[in-house]
Amino acid sequence: MTEPSRCPPDPRAGTSEARAPGRIHAIASRFALPRPLEVFEFPRKGNINQHSYRVVSGPPDNRSHHLLQLLNPGVFRHPAGVIEAMRLCLEAQRRALARLGDPDLGEWEVLNLVPTVQGRPFLEIPGEEGPRCWRMMGYIRNALCYRSLGEIPDRESRLRVAEEAGRGLALFGRLTADIDPDLLRAPLPGYRDTALYYAQLHSVLAGNRTAAEAAPFLPEDAGLAADTQHDFIVHIPPGEFERRRADAGVRRLSALAVEHREFALTLGRGLAAGRLRRTAVHGDTKLENFLFSAATGRVRALVDLDTIMPHTWLSDWGDMVRSLVNVAGERETDPEKIRIDTGVYRAAARGFILQAAPRAAGETALMAAAPAIMALELGVRFLADYVRGDRYFRLRPGDPPDLNRSRALVQFRVFEELRGNAGLLEADAGA
Repeated sequence: MTEPSRCPPDPRAGTSEARAPGRIHAIASRFALPRPLEVFEFPRKGNINQHSYRVVSGPPDNRSHHLLQLLNPGVFRHPAGVIEAMRLCLEAQRRALARLGDPDLGEWEVLNLVPTVQGRPFLEIPGEEGPRCWRMMGYIRNALCYRSLGEIPDRESRLRVAEEAGRGLALFGRLTADIDPDLLRAPLPGYRDTALYYAQLHSVLAGNRTAAEAAPFLPEDAGLAADTQHDFIVHIPPGEFERRRADAGVRRLSALAVEHREFALTLGRGLAAGRLRRTAVHGDTKLENFLFSAATGRVRALVDLDTIMPHTWLSDWGDMVRSLVNVAGERETDPEKIRIDTGVYRAAARGFILQAAPRAAGETALMAAAPAIMALELGVRFLADYVRGDRYFRLRPGDPPDLNRSRALVQFRVFEELRGNAGLLEADAGA
């Protein structure tokens, strides 16, 4: 077992982090922070924004900690919109905290977005392949974060964290309830569009290598097609592609995806038909984006606000739960070790239901299905990316070459486990 990570590292314990290159220090110096600055490599880089740095600023007796990030230009094609949605989310939380005065919100903290020295919310630097967008955020100290509940050795503590995560998601929903979803756009072209992900999977399995070949699979919207066409084509040599496509595991998962396509589209069709409410959602509610107090264990924040967008709250609920119940973690390669913990589901549901805003009966009825839907959607995304050549979920040095295949296997297994326990989960959600 590994210990939970302190976010950020406790400055009293010193740091083993490597100092960032001078050019990163120069970028950090263009934000409105007190001097002097120290910049370090940040060890817990995400799947998408892999250029992240910890910035310590100010004199020795008044240090402050921040996170400097480059928004991945290959993923976030409209970074100004991402930053604006983040700003709206942070302002909504601050307004709600001031208005509600609820003691249950006493430990909740809101990140601050640090402007540049020119007063802009982000720094744009021209580059040969287009501008690069950097942002500086405050960092919440004395907080714990977990990649999976498997990092927590005892079951009682796991259940407490699961309940606090459920509570945190409900609090986030209450604090952001006054955001007009019409002011938001999808931060990534086609994000949370399950039908689009299926079309990408079918296109790459067909071996399409150009936009012209992929044309029958592309969305009708010309702008969306232009923004996403690279996800519909194969980017690896023919021999490697054929090896990946012919893999028995890939064939089995592809067939499973096709078999359950109608189920996967449940939330999207509910939104399109007006049966589900569109609200501002977080968009990436895996466990590691929740921060917990190192002193009390209470949830303190939901961070990584790159994917604030209009959708149904059920997608946030489902994404959080599919992350929590898989105690083995998303990099486990032995399918026999992948089991869902229904006790974790009950704990998360308890924390969520006690704090959540009122829900329509039709929404509550889908609470048990939503985690399986989100696991299936993510499995399709990992599988398509593996077949096309790991273009979206890029591999880092040292990662196994079949990591995205393993990730897909995990999510499909979680999906199957959730579906197999659907009756129990419906009872626990009050559906």
